[in-house]
Amino acid sequence: MEPMRSGRRRRTFLVTCAAVAVAALVAACGGATSSGANSDSGEVDRSAHLRIAYPVTQSLDPHLAPEPAQLLIATWPVYDRLIQVSAQATYEPMLATEWEFSPDGKSLTLTLREGVTFSDGTPFDADAVKANLDNYIGATGTALGANVAGIAKVEVVDPSTVKLDLKSASTTVLSALSSELGGVMISPKALGGKDLSTHPVGTGAYVIDEFQPGQKVTYKRRTDEGGIWDPKTGQSATVSISTLGDTEATTNALKGGQADLIVWSSGVDRFQTDIDSGKLKHTVMDGVLNMVGLNFNHTRKPYNDQLVRQAVNYAIDREALVEAFMPDSAARVQPWPDGLPGFDEAREDDYSFDPDKARELLEEAGYGDGLDGGEIAVANVGVFTLAAQTIQSNLKDVGINVTLRNVDVYTLVTEWAQGKADAELMYMSLPSIDAYSWVQRLFVNPVWSVGADPEIATMSTGLDDSTMSEDDRAARTAEIIDYASEKALYAPLWQGVGGFMSTPNVQGLDDLASVNGGVADFREVYLTK
Repeated sequence: MEPMRSGRRRRTFLVTCAAVAVAALVAACGGATSSGANSDSGEVDRSAHLRIAYPVTQSLDPHLAPEPAQLLIATWPVYDRLIQVSAQATYEPMLATEWEFSPDGKSLTLTLREGVTFSDGTPFDADAVKANLDNYIGATGTALGANVAGIAKVEVVDPSTVKLDLKSASTTVLSALSSELGGVMISPKALGGKDLSTHPVGTGAYVIDEFQPGQKVTYKRRTDEGGIWDPKTGQSATVSISTLGDTEATTNALKGGQADLIVWSSGVDRFQTDIDSGKLKHTVMDGVLNMVGLNFNHTRKPYNDQLVRQAVNYAIDREALVEAFMPDSAARVQPWPDGLPGFDEAREDDYSFDPDKARELLEEAGYGDGLDGGEIAVANVGVFTLAAQTIQSNLKDVGINVTLRNVDVYTLVTEWAQGKADAELMYMSLPSIDAYSWVQRLFVNPVWSVGADPEIATMSTGLDDSTMSEDDRAARTAEIIDYASEKALYAPLWQGVGGFMSTPNVQGLDDLASVNGGVADFREVYLTK
């Protein structure tokens, strides 16, 4: 097979646990467009302190992380990965400059970047990669270990080359190597230590300065000669990432000058005056794969009936829903995100808002006098609770009566897998750019798809085969999505996550290094004077 280099699309991800998808989406972001202050960059302020409001994890140790998103939020200044997922959903070089599958797809050879050192002076080379991957493979019973479970053996070929023997010919290994759980490289000297939770040691442009678990982490720029290998990074002297609490606290921190950058997913009315005056800048994350939808329990009436599921899809006014609650996102009709192979714009007409059509389908299903749609469990996050009330009203208009119950998002993951609700309003996404893994997440994995359609499991067999051409993979994926759309396996609502509010001197948000899973890698963000 050809070696894979910058810009080549190889979308994969190993689905390890439900929490991976959830946490990555709770704090999501993407590639961007800005409004407000002039975004022309001035002189870089290399003495600046970049202050970011983003939820901080309790530990900085990948071995203790249940999922990659929170780890990326808190450790992007210090840890680099072997492979990067770009904001355009492509695999790009990072610490590995090239990678190539063997003809049978059962091994992967990585060419490593030369001249890179860890912040403790240890060289980054094939021995370091082997030490890390062997350590991860041995981390049984953890999300980290599960994420690299497809790797059977790591072999040092020479100082700048490493070969991975795989348990099967699957491209999911690339996703592991681009994830915080499997792809980050830690100094071999620090791997066996007990303080990785508070003192990460990586190849990134920064070193740890202070860490308050769950509250704040501060980094300072490396000063060792040649220590910063990526010239686009390390532009600010220090970086702090802080948990600031609720919406009001975060808003006040930005307006009051205690933060330079905050995550923002809903409307910007409260900021509009400051945007218009140039005091603040609003950046919308474009091209994000993250989706939200109404998921059905296929083992329960009435959602075991395809006609009822189709009726629900016709009954929801997605455009009005998005305009009211997620104006920076796109209404989504087909059960698949724009940006992955297999997406077809023509499917967006499959379930246009049509209450009369919904009533016809209910009549055909034997529910001409209406029906009890049971309980919708609503993830208690963001605008979900308000959106659920609008959906409830849409469904009532066509004769489907539902009750709503707000549930903590992590509790809902467990409850849904146990079949404790008739439907759920939930994230329908995961941190991945792999079609196979998305199919598993949306339609096959019983943790997410209660009463999953067995036909899709059959259709998706071998979709991750690393010897398959990308054109063939896209064509097979399209067939699966056509089937899923016809069967109305769930009701998509919107795609997107909002974006950021920032001061006008924050630069680099329009071209983020990565937005894998909807979480931004701010490594190339900086402040101007």
